[in-house]
Amino acid sequence: MSGVAATRIQANKALRKFGFRQTLRGAIILGAIVGLVMGAQGAAYAKAFPDQASRAKLVTSLESVSAVNFLSGEVVNAATPASYAIYKSLATTVIITSVWGLLVTTRLLRGNEEDGRLELLASGATTKRRASRQLMLGYAGSFAVACLLAFVFIAALGKDPQVNLSASASAYMVAAVFFPALFFAALGVFTSQLALTRGRAVLYGLVPLVVLFVIRGAANSVASANWLKHYSPFGWSDLLNPVLGPKPIWMLPAFAFGALFVGAGLFWAGRRDLGASLLKQSDTARSRYALLQSPLALAVRRSSWSYVWWGIAVTAWAAFFAALANLGVNLANDSSAFRSALVNGSFSETKIKLVFLGVGTLFVATALLVMATLNLSSVRGEEAKGYLDNLLVQPTRRRSWILGRLALIVSMFTLLSLLTGLVLWGVGHLNHIDVSFSLEMQGAISLLGTLAITLGIGVFCYGFAPRLAAAAMSVFIGWAFIVDILKSFFHLSGWVTKTSFLHYVPADPSQAPNWSAIAWLAVLGLVLMALGVGRFTKRDIISE
Repeated sequence: MSGVAATRIQANKALRKFGFRQTLRGAIILGAIVGLVMGAQGAAYAKAFPDQASRAKLVTSLESVSAVNFLSGEVVNAATPASYAIYKSLATTVIITSVWGLLVTTRLLRGNEEDGRLELLASGATTKRRASRQLMLGYAGSFAVACLLAFVFIAALGKDPQVNLSASASAYMVAAVFFPALFFAALGVFTSQLALTRGRAVLYGLVPLVVLFVIRGAANSVASANWLKHYSPFGWSDLLNPVLGPKPIWMLPAFAFGALFVGAGLFWAGRRDLGASLLKQSDTARSRYALLQSPLALAVRRSSWSYVWWGIAVTAWAAFFAALANLGVNLANDSSAFRSALVNGSFSETKIKLVFLGVGTLFVATALLVMATLNLSSVRGEEAKGYLDNLLVQPTRRRSWILGRLALIVSMFTLLSLLTGLVLWGVGHLNHIDVSFSLEMQGAISLLGTLAITLGIGVFCYGFAPRLAAAAMSVFIGWAFIVDILKSFFHLSGWVTKTSFLHYVPADPSQAPNWSAIAWLAVLGLVLMALGVGRFTKRDIISE
Protein backbone atom coordinates (compact mmCIF):
# COMPACT_ATOMS: atom_id res chain seq x y z
CA MET A 1 0.00 0.00 0.00
CA SER A 2 1.41 3.41 -0.99
CA GLY A 3 1.99 6.12 1.53
CA VAL A 4 -0.73 8.29 -0.04
CA ALA A 5 -3.32 5.49 0.17
CA ALA A 6 -2.41 4.75 3.80
CA THR A 7 -2.70 8.42 4.69
CA ARG A 8 -6.09 8.59 2.98
CA ILE A 9 -7.35 5.57 4.93
CA GLN A 10 -6.20 7.12 8.19
CA ALA A 11 -7.88 10.42 7.27
CA ASN A 12 -11.14 8.64 6.43
CA LYS A 13 -11.05 6.75 9.73
CA ALA A 14 -10.40 9.94 11.67
CA LEU A 15 -13.30 11.72 9.94
CA ARG A 16 -15.70 8.85 10.64
CA LYS A 17 -14.63 8.84 14.27
CA PHE A 18 -15.06 12.62 14.46
CA GLY A 19 -18.58 12.44 13.00
CA PHE A 20 -19.48 9.62 15.37
CA ARG A 21 -18.14 11.32 18.49
CA GLN A 22 -19.75 14.65 17.61
CA THR A 23 -23.21 13.06 17.45
CA LEU A 24 -23.01 10.12 19.89
CA ARG A 25 -24.06 11.99 23.05
CA GLY A 26 -27.24 13.32 21.46
CA ALA A 27 -28.00 9.90 19.99
CA ILE A 28 -27.73 8.20 23.38
CA ILE A 29 -30.00 10.76 25.06
CA LEU A 30 -32.52 10.65 22.21
CA GLY A 31 -32.62 6.85 22.01
CA ALA A 32 -33.14 6.48 25.76
CA ILE A 33 -35.89 9.10 25.89
CA VAL A 34 -37.76 7.70 22.89
CA GLY A 35 -37.50 4.15 24.22
CA LEU A 36 -38.67 5.03 27.72
CA VAL A 37 -41.50 7.30 26.63
CA MET A 38 -42.93 4.88 24.07
CA GLY A 39 -42.18 1.73 26.01
CA ALA A 40 -44.02 2.83 29.15
CA GLN A 41 -47.19 3.97 27.40
CA GLY A 42 -48.64 0.46 27.05
CA ALA A 43 -48.47 -0.35 30.76
CA ALA A 44 -49.91 3.04 31.72
CA TYR A 45 -52.76 2.54 29.23
CA ALA A 46 -53.55 -0.96 30.52
CA LYS A 47 -53.77 0.44 34.04
CA ALA A 48 -56.06 3.33 33.09
CA PHE A 49 -58.27 1.31 30.69
CA PRO A 50 -58.24 -2.30 31.91
CA ASP A 51 -61.15 -3.67 29.84
CA GLN A 52 -62.26 -3.52 26.21
CA ALA A 53 -65.43 -1.57 27.01
CA SER A 54 -63.52 1.37 28.49
CA ARG A 55 -61.10 1.29 25.55
CA ALA A 56 -63.95 1.42 23.06
CA LYS A 57 -65.39 4.44 24.86
CA LEU A 58 -61.96 6.09 24.77
CA VAL A 59 -61.73 5.64 21.01
CA THR A 60 -65.23 7.08 20.58
CA SER A 61 -64.37 10.13 22.70
CA LEU A 62 -61.11 10.75 20.84
CA GLU A 63 -62.79 10.51 17.45
CA SER A 64 -65.01 13.44 18.41
CA VAL A 65 -62.08 15.81 18.99
CA SER A 66 -60.31 16.58 15.71
CA ALA A 67 -57.66 18.76 17.39
CA VAL A 68 -56.40 15.74 19.34
CA ASN A 69 -56.28 13.69 16.16
CA PHE A 70 -54.22 16.42 14.48
CA LEU A 71 -51.46 16.23 17.11
CA SER A 72 -51.66 12.48 17.78
CA GLY A 73 -51.67 9.30 15.74
CA GLU A 74 -54.52 7.33 14.22
CA VAL A 75 -57.31 6.86 16.75
CA VAL A 76 -57.61 3.14 15.94
CA ASN A 77 -54.26 2.62 17.68
CA ALA A 78 -55.82 3.72 20.98
CA ALA A 79 -57.78 0.44 21.09
CA THR A 80 -55.00 -1.77 22.51
CA PRO A 81 -52.19 -1.35 25.07
CA ALA A 82 -49.55 -2.56 22.59
CA SER A 83 -50.45 0.04 19.95
CA TYR A 84 -51.41 2.93 22.24
CA ALA A 85 -47.87 4.29 22.24
CA ILE A 86 -48.24 4.85 18.49
CA TYR A 87 -51.30 7.00 19.09
CA LYS A 88 -50.02 8.77 22.18
CA SER A 89 -46.36 9.42 21.44
CA LEU A 90 -45.64 9.02 17.74
CA ALA A 91 -46.35 12.62 16.73
CA THR A 92 -44.12 14.04 19.46
CA THR A 93 -41.25 11.61 19.03
CA VAL A 94 -41.07 11.86 15.24
CA ILE A 95 -40.89 15.66 15.48
CA ILE A 96 -38.05 15.42 18.00
CA THR A 97 -36.07 12.83 16.03
CA SER A 98 -36.63 14.64 12.71
CA VAL A 99 -35.44 17.99 14.04
CA TRP A 100 -32.46 16.22 15.61
CA GLY A 101 -31.52 14.60 12.30
CA LEU A 102 -31.77 17.91 10.43
CA LEU A 103 -29.75 19.83 13.03
CA VAL A 104 -27.00 17.21 13.21
CA THR A 105 -26.30 16.84 9.49
CA THR A 106 -26.34 20.60 8.86
CA ARG A 107 -23.95 21.07 11.80
CA LEU A 108 -21.54 18.40 10.53
CA LEU A 109 -21.50 19.71 6.96
CA ARG A 110 -22.39 23.37 6.57
CA GLY A 111 -21.54 24.15 10.20
CA ASN A 112 -17.99 22.80 9.91
CA GLU A 113 -17.58 24.52 6.57
CA GLU A 114 -18.86 27.83 7.95
CA ASP A 115 -16.43 27.60 10.89
CA GLY A 116 -13.48 26.90 8.57
CA ARG A 117 -12.75 23.32 9.70
CA LEU A 118 -13.68 21.74 6.38
CA GLU A 119 -11.15 23.96 4.62
CA LEU A 120 -8.36 22.47 6.75
CA LEU A 121 -9.58 18.95 6.00
CA ALA A 122 -9.90 19.55 2.27
CA SER A 123 -6.33 20.89 2.11
CA GLY A 124 -5.01 17.53 3.41
CA ALA A 125 -5.21 13.95 2.16
CA THR A 126 -8.90 14.09 1.32
CA THR A 127 -11.45 16.03 -0.70
CA LYS A 128 -14.51 17.96 0.35
CA ARG A 129 -16.84 15.29 -1.03
CA ARG A 130 -14.93 12.46 0.61
CA ALA A 131 -14.78 14.32 3.92
CA SER A 132 -18.53 14.92 3.81
CA ARG A 133 -19.17 11.25 3.07
CA GLN A 134 -17.01 10.07 5.98
CA LEU A 135 -18.70 12.51 8.38
CA MET A 136 -22.08 11.10 7.33
CA LEU A 137 -20.85 7.54 7.88
CA GLY A 138 -19.84 8.55 11.40
CA TYR A 139 -23.30 9.99 11.97
CA ALA A 140 -24.84 6.78 10.65
CA GLY A 141 -23.10 4.95 13.50
CA SER A 142 -24.62 7.20 16.16
CA PHE A 143 -28.01 6.97 14.42
CA ALA A 144 -27.79 3.18 14.76
CA VAL A 145 -26.96 3.56 18.46
CA ALA A 146 -30.08 5.69 18.99
CA CYS A 147 -32.26 3.11 17.21
CA LEU A 148 -30.75 0.23 19.19
CA LEU A 149 -31.27 1.96 22.54
CA ALA A 150 -34.87 2.81 21.69
CA PHE A 151 -35.52 -0.80 20.65
CA VAL A 152 -34.05 -2.21 23.87
CA PHE A 153 -36.25 -0.02 26.07
CA ILE A 154 -39.42 -0.50 24.01
CA ALA A 155 -38.99 -4.28 23.81
CA ALA A 156 -38.13 -4.62 27.51
CA LEU A 157 -41.06 -2.52 28.71
CA GLY A 158 -43.36 -4.18 26.18
CA LYS A 159 -42.79 -7.57 27.82
CA ASP A 160 -45.40 -6.65 30.42
CA PRO A 161 -48.11 -9.37 30.13
CA GLN A 162 -50.79 -6.70 29.91
CA VAL A 163 -49.04 -5.17 26.91
CA ASN A 164 -47.55 -8.24 25.19
CA LEU A 165 -45.56 -6.35 22.58
CA SER A 166 -43.51 -8.63 20.32
CA ALA A 167 -39.90 -8.00 19.35
CA SER A 168 -40.84 -7.51 15.70
CA ALA A 169 -43.52 -4.96 16.63
CA SER A 170 -40.93 -3.15 18.79
CA ALA A 171 -38.58 -3.01 15.80
CA TYR A 172 -41.34 -1.59 13.60
CA MET A 173 -42.12 1.03 16.25
CA VAL A 174 -38.49 2.12 16.20
CA ALA A 175 -38.65 2.33 12.42
CA ALA A 176 -41.83 4.43 12.60
CA VAL A 177 -40.12 6.92 14.92
CA PHE A 178 -36.69 7.13 13.26
CA PHE A 179 -37.43 6.84 9.54
CA PRO A 180 -38.70 10.43 9.33
CA ALA A 181 -35.44 11.38 11.07
CA LEU A 182 -33.58 9.53 8.31
CA PHE A 183 -35.52 11.51 5.70
CA PHE A 184 -34.80 14.92 7.27
CA ALA A 185 -31.19 14.07 8.10
CA ALA A 186 -30.70 13.32 4.41
CA LEU A 187 -32.54 16.53 3.52
CA GLY A 188 -30.07 18.37 5.77
CA VAL A 189 -27.21 17.00 3.67
CA PHE A 190 -28.82 18.56 0.61
CA THR A 191 -29.81 21.90 2.18
CA SER A 192 -26.22 22.24 3.45
CA GLN A 193 -25.25 22.64 -0.21
CA LEU A 194 -28.05 25.09 -0.96
CA ALA A 195 -27.36 27.63 1.78
CA LEU A 196 -24.40 29.82 2.62
CA THR A 197 -24.83 29.51 6.39
CA ARG A 198 -25.87 26.72 8.71
CA GLY A 199 -28.79 28.77 10.04
CA ARG A 200 -30.25 29.13 6.59
CA ALA A 201 -29.62 25.46 5.80
CA VAL A 202 -31.65 24.54 8.90
CA LEU A 203 -34.40 26.95 7.83
CA TYR A 204 -34.57 25.36 4.36
CA GLY A 205 -35.16 22.02 6.09
CA LEU A 206 -37.56 23.23 8.80
CA VAL A 207 -40.02 24.76 6.36
CA PRO A 208 -40.80 21.46 4.57
CA LEU A 209 -40.74 19.67 7.95
CA VAL A 210 -43.54 21.87 9.29
CA VAL A 211 -45.53 21.67 6.04
CA LEU A 212 -45.25 17.88 5.88
CA PHE A 213 -46.29 17.52 9.52
CA VAL A 214 -49.34 19.72 8.91
CA ILE A 215 -50.24 17.52 5.94
CA ARG A 216 -50.11 14.44 8.14
CA GLY A 217 -52.15 16.18 10.86
CA ALA A 218 -54.81 17.18 8.33
CA ALA A 219 -55.00 13.58 7.11
CA ASN A 220 -55.63 12.37 10.66
CA SER A 221 -58.23 15.05 11.38
CA VAL A 222 -60.34 14.74 8.21
CA ALA A 223 -61.38 11.22 7.21
CA SER A 224 -61.73 12.13 3.53
CA ALA A 225 -58.16 13.49 3.48
CA ASN A 226 -56.49 10.28 4.68
CA TRP A 227 -54.82 9.91 1.27
CA LEU A 228 -52.58 12.89 2.13
CA LYS A 229 -50.47 10.58 4.30
CA HIS A 230 -48.97 9.11 1.14
CA TYR A 231 -47.16 12.42 0.57
CA SER A 232 -45.58 12.96 3.99
CA PRO A 233 -42.79 11.04 5.78
CA PHE A 234 -44.81 11.48 8.99
CA GLY A 235 -47.74 9.86 7.22
CA TRP A 236 -45.51 6.96 6.17
CA SER A 237 -44.95 6.26 9.87
CA ASP A 238 -48.71 5.95 10.35
CA LEU A 239 -49.08 3.79 7.26
CA LEU A 240 -46.30 1.48 8.48
CA ASN A 241 -48.81 0.54 11.22
CA PRO A 242 -46.16 -1.10 13.44
CA VAL A 243 -48.41 -3.08 15.80
CA LEU A 244 -51.89 -3.74 14.41
CA GLY A 245 -50.85 -4.67 10.87
CA PRO A 246 -47.25 -3.90 9.84
CA LYS A 247 -46.70 -2.80 6.24
CA PRO A 248 -42.90 -2.61 5.86
CA ILE A 249 -43.24 -1.38 2.28
CA TRP A 250 -43.79 2.11 3.74
CA MET A 251 -40.18 2.14 4.90
CA LEU A 252 -39.05 2.24 1.27
CA PRO A 253 -39.97 5.90 0.55
CA ALA A 254 -37.75 7.11 3.39
CA PHE A 255 -34.88 4.97 2.07
CA ALA A 256 -35.43 6.16 -1.51
CA PHE A 257 -35.67 9.87 -0.74
CA GLY A 258 -32.85 9.58 1.79
CA ALA A 259 -30.56 8.07 -0.82
CA LEU A 260 -31.62 10.73 -3.34
CA PHE A 261 -30.94 13.66 -1.00
CA VAL A 262 -27.63 12.26 0.26
CA GLY A 263 -26.47 11.42 -3.27
CA ALA A 264 -27.36 14.89 -4.57
CA GLY A 265 -25.83 16.56 -1.53
CA LEU A 266 -22.51 14.71 -1.78
CA PHE A 267 -22.42 15.27 -5.53
CA TRP A 268 -22.73 19.02 -5.17
CA ALA A 269 -20.37 19.06 -2.21
CA GLY A 270 -17.66 17.98 -4.62
CA ARG A 271 -18.71 20.32 -7.45
CA ARG A 272 -19.19 23.68 -5.76
CA ASP A 273 -16.43 25.92 -4.41
CA LEU A 274 -15.55 25.78 -0.74
CA GLY A 275 -17.58 28.39 1.14
CA ALA A 276 -20.03 28.81 -1.74
CA SER A 277 -23.64 27.67 -2.08
CA LEU A 278 -25.91 26.51 -4.88
CA LEU A 279 -28.40 29.28 -4.20
CA LYS A 280 -26.79 32.62 -4.83
CA GLN A 281 -26.65 34.66 -1.65
CA SER A 282 -24.85 37.88 -0.97
CA ASP A 283 -22.01 37.58 1.51
CA THR A 284 -22.49 41.23 2.47
CA ALA A 285 -25.41 42.94 4.19
CA ARG A 286 -26.50 46.47 5.00
CA SER A 287 -25.12 47.54 8.35
CA ARG A 288 -27.57 47.55 11.26
CA TYR A 289 -26.30 48.99 14.53
CA ALA A 290 -29.31 48.42 16.78
CA LEU A 291 -28.56 46.67 20.10
CA LEU A 292 -24.79 46.73 19.70
CA GLN A 293 -23.99 49.04 22.60
CA SER A 294 -23.21 46.25 25.09
CA PRO A 295 -22.67 42.46 25.25
CA LEU A 296 -26.10 42.03 26.84
CA ALA A 297 -27.79 44.08 24.12
CA LEU A 298 -25.98 41.94 21.53
CA ALA A 299 -27.32 38.79 23.21
CA VAL A 300 -30.85 40.22 23.05
CA ARG A 301 -30.38 40.99 19.38
CA ARG A 302 -29.11 37.50 18.59
CA SER A 303 -31.76 35.59 20.52
CA SER A 304 -34.88 37.76 20.29
CA TRP A 305 -36.56 35.80 17.49
CA SER A 306 -35.78 32.52 19.22
CA TYR A 307 -37.63 33.71 22.33
CA VAL A 308 -40.55 34.93 20.21
CA TRP A 309 -41.01 31.50 18.63
CA TRP A 310 -40.65 29.75 21.98
CA GLY A 311 -43.33 32.07 23.37
CA ILE A 312 -45.73 31.27 20.55
CA ALA A 313 -45.13 27.53 20.94
CA VAL A 314 -45.54 27.28 24.71
CA THR A 315 -48.62 29.51 24.86
CA ALA A 316 -50.29 27.49 22.09
CA TRP A 317 -49.43 24.28 23.95
CA ALA A 318 -50.86 25.63 27.21
CA ALA A 319 -54.06 26.70 25.48
CA PHE A 320 -54.38 23.27 23.88
CA PHE A 321 -54.24 21.43 27.23
CA ALA A 322 -56.65 23.84 28.87
CA ALA A 323 -59.07 23.40 25.98
CA LEU A 324 -58.94 19.60 26.42
CA ALA A 325 -60.37 19.76 29.93
CA ASN A 326 -63.88 18.84 28.76
CA LEU A 327 -62.51 15.81 26.89
CA GLY A 328 -60.82 14.72 30.13
CA VAL A 329 -64.19 14.79 31.88
CA ASN A 330 -65.69 12.56 29.18
CA LEU A 331 -62.84 10.06 29.46
CA ALA A 332 -63.12 10.00 33.25
CA ASN A 333 -66.84 9.28 32.97
CA ASP A 334 -66.10 6.40 30.59
CA SER A 335 -63.34 4.76 32.65
CA SER A 336 -63.22 4.47 36.43
CA ALA A 337 -59.58 3.32 36.22
CA PHE A 338 -58.66 6.38 34.18
CA ARG A 339 -60.52 8.51 36.70
CA SER A 340 -58.68 6.98 39.65
CA ALA A 341 -55.35 7.46 37.85
CA LEU A 342 -56.09 11.17 37.56
CA VAL A 343 -57.60 11.95 40.95
CA ASN A 344 -57.55 10.40 44.39
CA GLY A 345 -60.69 10.39 46.51
CA SER A 346 -64.02 11.76 45.37
CA PHE A 347 -64.61 12.43 41.70
CA SER A 348 -65.89 15.71 40.30
CA GLU A 349 -65.76 17.33 36.91
CA THR A 350 -63.98 20.33 38.40
CA LYS A 351 -61.19 18.09 39.73
CA ILE A 352 -60.62 16.52 36.32
CA LYS A 353 -60.50 19.91 34.65
CA LEU A 354 -58.00 21.14 37.23
CA VAL A 355 -55.84 18.09 36.53
CA PHE A 356 -55.70 19.05 32.85
CA LEU A 357 -54.67 22.58 33.77
CA GLY A 358 -51.95 21.02 35.93
CA VAL A 359 -50.78 18.88 33.02
CA GLY A 360 -50.61 22.03 30.91
CA THR A 361 -48.41 23.63 33.57
CA LEU A 362 -46.19 20.54 33.57
CA PHE A 363 -45.64 20.68 29.81
CA VAL A 364 -45.01 24.42 29.94
CA ALA A 365 -42.38 23.94 32.66
CA THR A 366 -40.66 21.23 30.62
CA ALA A 367 -40.66 23.30 27.43
CA LEU A 368 -39.29 26.36 29.22
CA LEU A 369 -36.52 24.31 30.85
CA VAL A 370 -35.57 22.97 27.41
CA MET A 371 -35.50 26.58 26.20
CA ALA A 372 -33.16 27.51 29.05
CA THR A 373 -30.94 24.51 28.23
CA LEU A 374 -30.63 25.53 24.59
CA ASN A 375 -29.82 29.10 25.54
CA LEU A 376 -27.08 28.04 27.94
CA SER A 377 -25.79 25.84 25.11
CA SER A 378 -25.62 28.95 22.91
CA VAL A 379 -23.61 30.67 25.67
CA ARG A 380 -21.16 27.79 25.52
CA GLY A 381 -21.22 27.99 21.71
CA GLU A 382 -20.04 31.60 21.76
CA GLU A 383 -17.04 30.56 23.84
CA ALA A 384 -16.35 27.40 21.84
CA LYS A 385 -16.36 29.18 18.47
CA GLY A 386 -14.19 32.06 19.63
CA TYR A 387 -16.91 34.74 19.56
CA LEU A 388 -16.36 35.47 23.25
CA ASP A 389 -12.75 36.44 22.57
CA ASN A 390 -13.99 39.46 20.58
CA LEU A 391 -15.88 40.70 23.65
CA LEU A 392 -13.23 40.00 26.26
CA VAL A 393 -10.59 42.04 24.42
CA GLN A 394 -12.94 44.99 24.98
CA PRO A 395 -13.42 46.53 28.46
CA THR A 396 -15.82 43.70 29.35
CA ARG A 397 -15.46 41.66 32.51
CA ARG A 398 -16.14 37.96 32.39
CA ARG A 399 -18.46 38.10 35.39
CA SER A 400 -20.64 40.83 33.90
CA TRP A 401 -20.87 38.93 30.59
CA ILE A 402 -22.01 35.63 32.09
CA LEU A 403 -24.33 37.29 34.62
CA GLY A 404 -25.93 39.29 31.82
CA ARG A 405 -26.60 36.14 29.80
CA LEU A 406 -28.04 34.37 32.85
CA ALA A 407 -30.23 37.38 33.64
CA LEU A 408 -31.60 37.26 30.08
CA ILE A 409 -32.45 33.55 30.39
CA VAL A 410 -34.16 34.04 33.76
CA SER A 411 -36.11 37.12 32.66
CA MET A 412 -37.43 35.46 29.49
CA PHE A 413 -38.32 32.30 31.42
CA THR A 414 -40.25 34.41 33.93
CA LEU A 415 -42.05 36.41 31.24
CA LEU A 416 -43.11 33.32 29.29
CA SER A 417 -44.10 31.48 32.46
CA LEU A 418 -46.41 34.33 33.48
CA LEU A 419 -47.78 34.58 29.94
CA THR A 420 -48.65 30.89 29.78
CA GLY A 421 -50.14 31.07 33.27
CA LEU A 422 -52.41 33.83 32.01
CA VAL A 423 -53.35 31.72 28.98
CA LEU A 424 -54.12 28.68 31.15
CA TRP A 425 -56.33 30.79 33.42
CA GLY A 426 -58.09 32.50 30.49
CA VAL A 427 -58.84 29.33 28.50
CA GLY A 428 -59.77 27.53 31.72
CA HIS A 429 -62.19 30.33 32.56
CA LEU A 430 -63.81 29.89 29.14
CA ASN A 431 -64.22 26.18 29.98
CA HIS A 432 -65.95 27.11 33.25
CA ILE A 433 -63.02 26.07 35.45
CA ASP A 434 -63.22 27.99 38.69
CA VAL A 435 -59.58 28.69 39.53
CA SER A 436 -58.19 31.78 41.21
CA PHE A 437 -56.19 34.13 39.00
CA SER A 438 -53.87 34.79 41.94
CA LEU A 439 -53.17 31.08 42.49
CA GLU A 440 -52.55 30.51 38.78
CA MET A 441 -50.01 33.31 38.75
CA GLN A 442 -48.40 31.96 41.91
CA GLY A 443 -48.00 28.60 40.17
CA ALA A 444 -46.35 30.34 37.21
CA ILE A 445 -43.94 32.18 39.51
CA SER A 446 -43.14 28.97 41.42
CA LEU A 447 -41.66 27.49 38.23
CA LEU A 448 -38.67 29.74 38.89
CA GLY A 449 -37.60 27.22 41.54
CA THR A 450 -37.27 24.46 38.94
CA LEU A 451 -35.41 26.88 36.67
CA ALA A 452 -33.01 27.81 39.47
CA ILE A 453 -31.94 24.24 40.21
CA THR A 454 -31.78 23.22 36.51
CA LEU A 455 -29.83 26.31 35.48
CA GLY A 456 -27.67 25.99 38.58
CA ILE A 457 -26.60 22.50 37.50
CA GLY A 458 -25.82 23.80 34.01
CA VAL A 459 -23.86 26.86 35.16
CA PHE A 460 -21.90 24.80 37.69
CA CYS A 461 -20.84 22.40 34.92
CA TYR A 462 -20.15 25.36 32.62
CA GLY A 463 -17.66 26.68 35.13
CA PHE A 464 -15.82 23.42 35.70
CA ALA A 465 -16.48 21.32 32.57
CA PRO A 466 -18.13 23.60 29.95
CA ARG A 467 -18.60 20.88 27.34
CA LEU A 468 -20.94 19.06 29.76
CA ALA A 469 -23.14 22.03 30.69
CA ALA A 470 -26.05 21.51 28.30
CA ALA A 471 -25.77 17.73 28.60
CA ALA A 472 -26.06 17.92 32.40
CA MET A 473 -29.23 20.01 32.15
CA SER A 474 -30.67 17.62 29.55
CA VAL A 475 -29.95 14.63 31.78
CA PHE A 476 -31.62 16.37 34.74
CA ILE A 477 -34.74 17.04 32.66
CA GLY A 478 -34.74 13.50 31.25
CA TRP A 479 -34.28 12.02 34.73
CA ALA A 480 -37.54 13.64 35.82
CA PHE A 481 -39.45 11.71 33.17
CA ILE A 482 -37.57 8.50 33.91
CA VAL A 483 -38.65 8.77 37.55
CA ASP A 484 -42.21 9.47 36.45
CA ILE A 485 -42.17 6.35 34.27
CA LEU A 486 -40.58 4.15 36.93
CA LYS A 487 -43.33 5.17 39.36
CA SER A 488 -45.76 3.27 37.14
CA PHE A 489 -43.83 0.01 37.67
CA PHE A 490 -42.16 0.26 41.08
CA HIS A 491 -42.74 1.77 44.48
CA LEU A 492 -40.12 4.50 44.69
CA SER A 493 -38.96 6.00 47.97
CA GLY A 494 -39.74 9.63 48.69
CA TRP A 495 -36.18 10.87 48.27
CA VAL A 496 -36.03 9.42 44.74
CA THR A 497 -39.18 11.23 43.62
CA LYS A 498 -37.85 14.45 45.14
CA THR A 499 -34.89 14.34 42.73
CA SER A 500 -37.35 14.98 39.88
CA PHE A 501 -38.30 18.55 39.08
CA LEU A 502 -41.80 17.28 38.27
CA HIS A 503 -42.27 16.79 42.00
CA TYR A 504 -42.19 20.58 42.47
CA VAL A 505 -44.40 21.63 39.55
CA PRO A 506 -47.86 22.58 40.94
CA ALA A 507 -50.18 19.80 39.77
CA ASP A 508 -53.31 21.45 41.20
CA PRO A 509 -53.74 25.13 40.25
CA SER A 510 -56.40 25.53 42.94
CA GLN A 511 -53.77 24.99 45.67
CA ALA A 512 -50.95 27.33 46.65
CA PRO A 513 -47.44 26.11 45.70
CA ASN A 514 -45.11 24.63 48.29
CA TRP A 515 -43.10 27.82 48.78
CA SER A 516 -40.76 26.21 51.31
CA ALA A 517 -39.62 23.59 48.77
CA ILE A 518 -39.42 26.23 46.01
CA ALA A 519 -37.22 28.39 48.25
CA TRP A 520 -34.84 25.50 48.91
CA LEU A 521 -34.59 24.80 45.18
CA ALA A 522 -33.87 28.47 44.50
CA VAL A 523 -31.19 28.67 47.20
CA LEU A 524 -29.47 25.48 46.00
CA GLY A 525 -29.63 26.67 42.41
CA LEU A 526 -28.17 30.08 43.28
CA VAL A 527 -25.32 28.45 45.21
CA LEU A 528 -24.48 26.23 42.23
CA MET A 529 -24.65 29.23 39.90
CA ALA A 530 -22.35 31.25 42.15
CA LEU A 531 -19.80 28.42 42.19
CA GLY A 532 -20.00 28.04 38.42
CA VAL A 533 -19.66 31.76 37.74
CA GLY A 534 -16.75 32.02 40.17
CA ARG A 535 -14.94 29.18 38.45
CA PHE A 536 -15.66 30.61 34.97
CA THR A 537 -13.95 33.88 35.88
CA LYS A 538 -10.74 32.00 36.71
CA ARG A 539 -10.49 29.20 34.16
CA ASP A 540 -9.07 29.36 30.63
CA ILE A 541 -11.33 29.94 27.64
CA ILE A 542 -11.97 26.48 26.14
CA SER A 543 -12.63 26.31 22.41
CA GLU A 544 -14.04 23.35 20.52
